[in-house]
Amino acid sequence: MASHNLPIRSIADEIANRSSIFAVCFCFLCSIGPHFRNLPLWVSAIVIVSLGWRCLQNLGKIGELPKWVLIPLVFFGGIGVFAEYWTVVGRDAGLALLTVMTSFKFFESKRHRDLLILVFLCYFLIATHFLFSQSIFTAGLMFATLVVITATLITINQRDDKIDLRQLLTFSARLVALSVPLMIILFVLVPRVPGPLWGISNEQRGGVTGLSDHMSPGQISNLIRSNEVAFRVDFEDKVPAQSMLYWRGPVMAQYNGSRWYRARRQVLNRFNLTVTEPAVKYTVTLEPNGEHWLLALDMPTKLVPGSLMTEDFQLVSTKKINDLLRYSMESHLAYQVGENESLEYLGLTLEYPATRNPETISLGKSLAERFDRNEDIIDAVLTMFREQEYFYTLRPPALGDDSVDEFLFGTRRGFCEHYAGSFALLMRAAGIPARVVTGYQGGEYNNVGNYLIVRQSDAHAWTEVWLENRGWVRIDPTAAVSPSRIEQGLDDALSDDESIFRIQNRNPLFGNLLYSWDNLQHSWNDWIINYDDRKQRNFLSKLELGIENWSDMVFALVFLLLSVTGLFWLIVRYRERPPKPEAYEILFKRVLKKLSKRGFQKRPSEDTRAFLERVSSRDFPQRDQLADIVELYNRIKYGRQDDTSRRLNSMRTLIKSLEL
Repeated sequence: MASHNLPIRSIADEIANRSSIFAVCFCFLCSIGPHFRNLPLWVSAIVIVSLGWRCLQNLGKIGELPKWVLIPLVFFGGIGVFAEYWTVVGRDAGLALLTVMTSFKFFESKRHRDLLILVFLCYFLIATHFLFSQSIFTAGLMFATLVVITATLITINQRDDKIDLRQLLTFSARLVALSVPLMIILFVLVPRVPGPLWGISNEQRGGVTGLSDHMSPGQISNLIRSNEVAFRVDFEDKVPAQSMLYWRGPVMAQYNGSRWYRARRQVLNRFNLTVTEPAVKYTVTLEPNGEHWLLALDMPTKLVPGSLMTEDFQLVSTKKINDLLRYSMESHLAYQVGENESLEYLGLTLEYPATRNPETISLGKSLAERFDRNEDIIDAVLTMFREQEYFYTLRPPALGDDSVDEFLFGTRRGFCEHYAGSFALLMRAAGIPARVVTGYQGGEYNNVGNYLIVRQSDAHAWTEVWLENRGWVRIDPTAAVSPSRIEQGLDDALSDDESIFRIQNRNPLFGNLLYSWDNLQHSWNDWIINYDDRKQRNFLSKLELGIENWSDMVFALVFLLLSVTGLFWLIVRYRERPPKPEAYEILFKRVLKKLSKRGFQKRPSEDTRAFLERVSSRDFPQRDQLADIVELYNRIKYGRQDDTSRRLNSMRTLIKSLEL
């Protein structure tokens, strides 16, 4: 270990000291730790083992890993990443490969240059966190990690100089804070390309919404236990009634006896529906879901850029939604659609396996024989759900092969997908075209930010039946079994032990705090994550600075960067200016200036008394007066400070009377 700092040209060869190695190990752990939930378990294990090995080696407990062992490890690490993802590029695979290779770098890190490389890799790693999450919490955590990395960089470059940890973190935080103005300027003025800020990932993010292109009993009741936000909605006018908040998602027309599937449908060329009320206008901020479907109130009548509408009025994106997406939408809550539905599609929505669920099929056929009107068949089934002992629960019993039969005539306990699926099958057996629609129902109103929060726990399934001269009509059998689910929300429909978390169920103080935090996250999504080219143009136009195009933005960017940099330079120069001389020093300089005109020049290293003796030796006429001035000067400078003002006045009087 080096005992002193080497010249700059030799820094690369300097052996790193023990404290620097520990600091870099901790720095890397802080940078990669939050990624453990995004990495395979074996990659996280490599991180822990490599850091543990390097720390023990640093303490002298174990030896250095030989090259003939390290090289195969690196090779098999790369092979392992490829075997895990079948690629080494992309978000997940790239992160895993970077993590593995950085971990192995610790086995050979012993010089100052090696530590610098590892620290710079940590700077890069914190940026990768935003590929997985762009929340305020992530930004705050990465800011704290940035302070730790900068403190580590200071530590390894100090080497022999010891700095208190508190002072080190303060200095590091100050350096990071000084970069914030430059960061804001770059964020606001760097010209944006169309698309969201972090729209660089093309990988699926795990299907965050949980809605899929198929539905089976128990699927939505499992999703409903998640309290994650699915999307937020800002309405231009008042929020519609809870019973009207049906957020349309995947539409499923195919049934194989146990699951419902989406049917392939053509793209809708024009919105062919009859409306009786004005459109409801709103803006949706959709969380990443890794799927193609967009959520909109039933029935949507507007397209989002980069989207299309299928003939069953399902709004889908042409690309997977891997980033936060904000879009404006219009919907009509009172409508009539599908009167001229094709015979081919109506035939599809009547199909069902004849060998499955025989009791349900028999009941549907018997209803068709009893009633002449389809509306009466629908009312009969809804009355059955309403008046007989059917229960709405998140904990339905497991079902076998004939799941609808077991539910309708056995357990009678189920969630929305049980009722929607069984109702649709009964309708088909009775000769009424039917399909299942999945999405969300309701939402939670945030009175702090005046917007609606729709969570995963609001996931829902309902049925649409086709009636002559009316087209597709929404029928929600859940409203018959548990009307409070549709009118008030999920929590009012469930027992206390099944109740899902809702902010509004908490006490007012805690609830308002949570609403304020969610509103802050909503504003963050709107102004930071969704700061695209359109929002940039609108923001700059409101400033009325004449910034209208890219060239104006580049000019303003360069001007502000130079201005802020110049301001920092002026502040540093001002803080490093020499201190203002004391009053007695100014007075004594006047005496020296007068004496220099008579040929008496005080040497830089000469004491004032020695200077006085040298002047007196040349028969200076006002020697006693000069001696008094020197005595006052020494008393003020080195003596007690309680009588400084009187001595200064005496010194001024003597200097004025000094004739030179």
